[in-house]
Amino acid sequence: MSGSHTPLHRHKGVHLALGILVSAACLWWAARDILKEKDALSKLGGAFADANYITAIPILLAWVAFYWLKAWRWRLLLRPVGDYRIRRDLLPPTMIGFAFNNLLPAHLGDLVRVFIFSRQSKAPQTAVLSTVVLERVFDIVAILLILGVGLIFVHGLDPSIRQSAVVFGVAAGCCVLGGLAFVLWTRPFVRLFEAAMEWIPFLPAGLKKKIAGMLESGAEGLASLKDVRLLAGILATSQAQWLLNGLTVHLALWSFGINVDPLVSCIVLGVTAFGVTVPSSPGYFGVIQLCFMAVLKFFTKDETAVFAASIYYHMIQYIPVTLIGLWYFNTTGLKIADVEATVENQSADVVVEAPPA
Repeated sequence: MSGSHTPLHRHKGVHLALGILVSAACLWWAARDILKEKDALSKLGGAFADANYITAIPILLAWVAFYWLKAWRWRLLLRPVGDYRIRRDLLPPTMIGFAFNNLLPAHLGDLVRVFIFSRQSKAPQTAVLSTVVLERVFDIVAILLILGVGLIFVHGLDPSIRQSAVVFGVAAGCCVLGGLAFVLWTRPFVRLFEAAMEWIPFLPAGLKKKIAGMLESGAEGLASLKDVRLLAGILATSQAQWLLNGLTVHLALWSFGINVDPLVSCIVLGVTAFGVTVPSSPGYFGVIQLCFMAVLKFFTKDETAVFAASIYYHMIQYIPVTLIGLWYFNTTGLKIADVEATVENQSADVVVEAPPA
């Protein structure tokens, strides 16, 4: 029904309400055993008082390198669209996007990033959006590799848990193969997709045509996969990013006296990375804490230290990333009120935008 349209703020309100409920439930579940103790708050305060915060310096440096590599990888993905500079063109919208992911529900910061970059660079939104989607595919591959190594080689873990890594690996492989088929054989892929849509009688013909056009134009943003050197760079930067993230997990745990095998930190990273994809409150509060607790209960009995370490890991990235992203956003000349209108129109703009001449 083309005449009906639910305002985005209503959808966002529903997302936000559900997300807060999910976060509250995760936070309660993560802390439920700790809160059973009468001196729970004093023990938690003691964990923070005894922590070694010298790790803040290498952790912050690791996060700087993480986001720089993320902008560098985006540059490689955007190479078929144009040649952009990391510090001037790509790092600001990257940080803005992550800041708004920390402030808005449903990962809407990704749409803000696409809009701001397209607005400043005049690049087609469909091609830019496709590179952001492709980022997620490479992130999944990199995270699964790190998680798989941890699950396979760490000592003392149930073999049935190791088997789950195989399932995730197969799923990731299917995603990668589908993406490659889309890029290498775009027109046959689109024709097959159009044929499949014909079996959906309630889908308007105009919308089918727009979806097919979006797929064809979006392939331009995925064309970097056809270049072996670019593909190698994308894979290398993807893996390096998440290894750095794993390092921050390990340092955060060490800060609170949790001396575990680095492979355990790999598992924590993998579980947390997938955990934050679950719809929750902006900033993934509660979810990160639950992921830390769920993994580390197999390797340590000091639940209070684990919970405190999860907060340390969370806040040492959340606060600076949000502040830096908002500072970059302030330099764009846009207002916070513009963001809602931007996100509301984003999906329609992406679908109807014609491929560049």
